[in-house]
Amino acid sequence: MIENGRIARLDSGRNVDADDLGNVAVIPGLANAHTHLEFSDFAEPVTPARPFPDWIRAVIAARRDRAGTTQRAIDGGLRECLGGGTTLLGEIATDDVSATRFGAASSAGVVFREVLGIGDDVAQDQLRIARQHLSEQTNRHDVDAIRGLSPHAPYSVSADLFQQCVQLAVTMNAPVAMHLAETREELELLRSGSGPFAELLKSLGVWRDRFWMQDGTIQSYLDVLARAPRALIVHGNYLTTSEIDFLGRHPQMTVVFCPRTHRFFGHAAHPWREMLKRGVSVALGTDSRASNPDLGLWAEVQYLRRNFSNVPAETLLELATVRGATALGQADETGTLSPGKRADLAVVVLCDDARNSISTQPAEALLHPGNRISATMRRGRWTGRN
Repeated sequence: MIENGRIARLDSGRNVDADDLGNVAVIPGLANAHTHLEFSDFAEPVTPARPFPDWIRAVIAARRDRAGTTQRAIDGGLRECLGGGTTLLGEIATDDVSATRFGAASSAGVVFREVLGIGDDVAQDQLRIARQHLSEQTNRHDVDAIRGLSPHAPYSVSADLFQQCVQLAVTMNAPVAMHLAETREELELLRSGSGPFAELLKSLGVWRDRFWMQDGTIQSYLDVLARAPRALIVHGNYLTTSEIDFLGRHPQMTVVFCPRTHRFFGHAAHPWREMLKRGVSVALGTDSRASNPDLGLWAEVQYLRRNFSNVPAETLLELATVRGATALGQADETGTLSPGKRADLAVVVLCDDARNSISTQPAEALLHPGNRISATMRRGRWTGRN
């Protein structure tokens, strides 16, 4: 039962006044904890995927040569996400557009304004932009666009700017997201100051000696991020056991795993299952269309189901819903079908095989590869039915 855009109560049995959706399952709206909507107009992932710095060069070129506008790409990405059952997003923004495009007719989101620069000449300007972004947050309760910060990555933001950015987030009670332990090339730069990333930065004319954290470890970045009220560790493909244990002791920190993007780049096996065993908060993301064929979080879940059949289906559903909502600080508002929460829902059409087993194995039946998202509800209003 839905009243004023929220779940009023849950009933069992039949109700003659109910809206009969047919042979479907109703689940919480999906939470995509990491994406870059500005690339949503890309028809296919950017290549070459390896080495990673070459992919960055290709993305820079593709962004420069694009025909459409950022707003058009973001609007298209929002429509794609909402049409695929995603009602909550963790968005990395390079300008002010994203924060103005979220609303009642789109997915809700946490808009992390990107901060990057490794020279003293850019730090103050970047901090000014970050402060302005956060200051425009008028209310943190039940809004469609929460504001946060994203010091981009260890190879693109100086240690000093990174620490000042996190301190600003602490002062203004804002969440933080950072790409971290994403590639071997990143680890090589931190360890020795050499390798493909050093070559990339020198070719772009932005190289500075020893701009990264002094001890050159991922742990030093985690120590700083742990000060934030909430922190997303985006990707975390190469986190060590000790770093994973550290995250397990800090529940306000979440690793966002992007399965199909991980496959695209050909990384070593991701330690997400070990993270779950060690009590780490884990959520799912799609990343962008620069590294993924689409923004369908349901496709990420089904990909994991096909490749990790030993992981309980209930766990995969949690990763795509309540764990993502928790990571983005929105678990009080969405992520489960609970009275009082926003009526943010996704409707899954069940294929014949799933329909036959839904009463005995509901979670397994739900993730059957023949099922698809057919409709999405945001704040109690249908946004379209497929």
